[in-house]
Amino acid sequence: MGKTSSVAKDRYNSKAYDEIKIRVRKGQKEVIQSHAKNYGESLNRFIDRAICERMGERVQLSEDSSVSPQSSSMVSLPTNTLKTAQEAAEAQGEETAQFIERAISMQIERDKVQRIINKQSKKGGE
Repeated sequence: MGKTSSVAKDRYNSKAYDEIKIRVRKGQKEVIQSHAKNYGESLNRFIDRAICERMGERVQLSEDSSVSPQSSSMVSLPTNTLKTAQEAAEAQGEETAQFIERAISMQIERDKVQRIINKQSKKGGE
């Protein structure tokens, strides 16, 4: 990466983000990084989400952890919903985003089947 690129990135970051330096006990950084990885998150995203959850804020999945790799939009989930999805994904051995994408796909199929059933029951009741 060239110097100009680094300067531009630093300028953007200083306008878009506040920086907070935290200290943890020796060895904790690796433990936290490992835990974040298990949730499919970067260390920064994991810490940011943990702070938001503690403050009772809704957590947003940004494009780097969204349900669709092609999507650049944000998806907002209540923290307890995201936590449930993360736990279920971990139990399945999946990344959270993959689990959510699969869950949505399955619900879409269920909804299609339900619409067909509803149409058929309306035809039968006429």
